[in-house]
Amino acid sequence: MKNTLLISLSFFVLNFTSCKKECQCDQVTYESNNQNNYTLTEVSRVDIDVCEEDSMFSTYLDSLGNISHVSTYVECE
Repeated sequence: MKNTLLISLSFFVLNFTSCKKECQCDQVTYESNNQNNYTLTEVSRVDIDVCEEDSMFSTYLDSLGNISHVSTYVECE
């Protein structure tokens, strides 16, 4: 009984530790506007725990009425 319990416990511990997904992903934000000739320019990069690539886009008007585009990507190695 003791051996069965020890084997079962070992199996669960190894199973949960080996299934943990390791990844190296960054959330990168780019901005383009009239000040940078509408060229995507990186404005921030942050390490995150998400292990799936994704993207989000938005557009807004600044106080002078100029259009700015913001793109945020989750980039993984």
